[in-house]
Amino acid sequence: MSPSALRFRLPPWGCSSAGRASRWQREGQGFDPPQLHLNFRATARFCLIAGLACVALPGGAAAHIQVSPTRVAPDDAALFTVLVPGETDSGTTKVALQIPKGARPFSYAATPDWSRTLETGPDGATRVVRWSGRSAKDGFVRFSFLASTPATEGEISWKAIQTYSDGKKVAWIGAPSSENPAAVTLVTKAAAPQNAGGESSSPSSEQESAKADAGSSLTLGLSIAALLIALAAFFLSLRRKRSA
Repeated sequence: MSPSALRFRLPPWGCSSAGRASRWQREGQGFDPPQLHLNFRATARFCLIAGLACVALPGGAAAHIQVSPTRVAPDDAALFTVLVPGETDSGTTKVALQIPKGARPFSYAATPDWSRTLETGPDGATRVVRWSGRSAKDGFVRFSFLASTPATEGEISWKAIQTYSDGKKVAWIGAPSSENPAAVTLVTKAAAPQNAGGESSSPSSEQESAKADAGSSLTLGLSIAALLIALAAFFLSLRRKRSA
């Protein structure tokens, strides 16, 4: 038997790891088959454990209180909707919503089987809106109201406390990345004005009205000028006839 045949019959695991690596490289192999098999099994075991861990994790902030729209124009009147989903085996019985600084609710939609109370500050502005009622454990409840938006741009947070029929309370007051985030609305001039309830006028409407007024004034001025010229020409012609 040739020396090369004897070399191939040597078991790769009969020497050190360094010897195996150099031997497989000398024989033109790009990896060690026994080591690859072990790595594959370890990777598969890791993926299985990670997948089970992801399935076992709770939903967290996936079903939190939401306020829409998420973008509004400054110094505008907008229709806001508060969506309150249930995330436990008990239904929601109370919702307390803190009104952010600069926002002023002025009209509320009636929600069947739910009552509403308001807490106001020294200036008479609404600080907290409280709703009481009962929703099904697998249901949700929605509240709507009209409110004027802050005059300055920036983010406003709608902090809320949700109470369940079993007495459990969840405070949705955290940052957007937290487990219990508060709903956030961005006040920006890039958002289209709603003028909900006719409490404000959009800049585009004001501009169009100003242009229309300017056009009417120009037309009136030209008409008066034409009338004066016509009268002057008439009297000049009459005077010439008398002179003749």
